[in-house]
Amino acid sequence: MSSRTSDRYSVLIVSSSEQFNILAEKSLPLNMFSVIEKRKSASAARRELLVREYDIILINAPLTDGMGTDFVMDVVDKHSAGVILAVPNEIHGDVMDHLISYGVITIPKPLKKGDLGRSVRLLLALNKRVKTLNRKVRTLEEKMEELKVVSRAKIVLVERGMSEKEAHEYIIREAMNTGLTKRQVAEEIID
Repeated sequence: MSSRTSDRYSVLIVSSSEQFNILAEKSLPLNMFSVIEKRKSASAARRELLVREYDIILINAPLTDGMGTDFVMDVVDKHSAGVILAVPNEIHGDVMDHLISYGVITIPKPLKKGDLGRSVRLLLALNKRVKTLNRKVRTLEEKMEELKVVSRAKIVLVERGMSEKEAHEYIIREAMNTGLTKRQVAEEIID
């Protein structure tokens, strides 16, 4: 349920600091984001996430309604967005140790030049790889389902007196003659 189309992404910036929002927008790679939304609190961001999915969520902790780590855990649990959490340098190590196993990128504040931009580019690259792998998995699942249906149709034909080879050839021949897929022919046989 991605909100991006052809390498255009969406980002939700959650920060009560206008200065951070400006820096975050400047750190985003040019012309790669079709949607940039900003919310000042975790509760406002939660409401926004009920409306749409985002590819990346940038969080500037602390938020007006808490540190933000509960919000981060909620996002990781319920959404597929990549998360970057900016936290004060004094607690960065502890927060990073806690959140790294959840795939959350944490960066210390004050931000060093380029840290936020590099983190965004890393998340975009990972996002692209995951989506490519998901497409491959879906394709393989569809092929497996087709094989199951064709196998069931072969069993029906074998029960009607054909050999397995004859049943296989019949399904292929019918698919070519009718312009249907093997799966469609197999479904007709089963019905």
